[in-house]
Amino acid sequence: MSEGTLPEGTPPEESPLRLRVRRVAGAPVVAIRVWLPGGQRSEIDPGIAWATGRMLMEGTARRDWQGIALEAESLGASIHGLTGSEVHGLAIDGLSADWEKLAEWALELITESAFPEDRLAWTVRQGQGELAALYDPPDSATHWAFLEQLYTPNPRCRPAPGSIESLPKLQSTDLVAFHRQALDRGPIITVAGRIDEERVRRRFESLFAGPVDGAVPPKEPVPARDSDARRLEVEVDGQGQAHLFLGHLTLPRIHPDYEALELAGVVLGAGAGLTGRIPHRVREQEGLAYTASADTVVDAGSDPGRATFYVGTAPENVDRAELAVREELERALTEGFSRSEVEGARTYLLGREPFRRETARQWASRLAESLYWGLPMDDADWCRERLESTTHEQVEASLRRHIDPQRLAVTLGT
Repeated sequence: MSEGTLPEGTPPEESPLRLRVRRVAGAPVVAIRVWLPGGQRSEIDPGIAWATGRMLMEGTARRDWQGIALEAESLGASIHGLTGSEVHGLAIDGLSADWEKLAEWALELITESAFPEDRLAWTVRQGQGELAALYDPPDSATHWAFLEQLYTPNPRCRPAPGSIESLPKLQSTDLVAFHRQALDRGPIITVAGRIDEERVRRRFESLFAGPVDGAVPPKEPVPARDSDARRLEVEVDGQGQAHLFLGHLTLPRIHPDYEALELAGVVLGAGAGLTGRIPHRVREQEGLAYTASADTVVDAGSDPGRATFYVGTAPENVDRAELAVREELERALTEGFSRSEVEGARTYLLGREPFRRETARQWASRLAESLYWGLPMDDADWCRERLESTTHEQVEASLRRHIDPQRLAVTLGT
């Protein structure tokens, strides 16, 4: 066992396992998701959550990374480490007939990961390459400058891998400690596919359930500063195009106004195609942009999401485009929305719901979200009722509570 290897074999004692299993008709496949609470928002060193998630299939106390890859290939299965702002873990997809073998792999990868130093060095180089590519497109580089404005010093201000400079500072022992703390909090496990629900549930309970003592709750990050309106101009290789972002923080995912503000966002421009007040005004009516969009609850989680208004335009049109966005927001706040606009937004969100619960992979992710937030987000009837019961007046009130044109931070990339 290498220096970084977790104490081998069994899950921690008294693990507060959260498990959901669902049979999904269709192709004979199974999707397994293992989420460990913490994620980027709980990390001390930039990139540690990202590296921990990536490294889960890079070797265990029993097998090296090549052995894991060859066995997965022999079954036609896919195994991916994942990291989000709130969790890290595994996504395993394969054939239904192999579910028990995949369950054993999940246990091994989660509880016996070795985090070998040589593979960490390789993962670091991979992350540095991804970061270089991430900052290469002008719109992406401007977007990350925008997030720095809104979220600094909260970890959401930076990409999941951290920075090209911070990644080489990570050590295998850092990943072991971070992973162990997350594991002690208890895994969230979901399984969906063409399976026998009861048999699968019993097997996962026998593999993962067990008692633990003294789990450390995730570290709460420093709050984002989002206060006074700020303006930042950044030089990017825009090739004659300008990228304009305006926005501010709004509300977390479980806020009671979430559905109302989401509906308001669709009216403003978060729906499909060119619909919405801001795209219609900026692009269709005034011809100021090749693309324009609006949203009000982007990436809402335990930390607040954000309102984001984006315009891709020519440099000479930036001032007029920004003015048009601000005027449309002011008009929405003072005049409100028509009932047909709100009903159109409701129809869009209701129509989208069935397409979020079609495949085993989608179901596994929805079940995991439900367990994480403690809300029945996998229940189509619950989601429908939340949208249908939100009134026109509540939509307008949520907009006035959570959107303020005077607070907008502005980031311009040219």
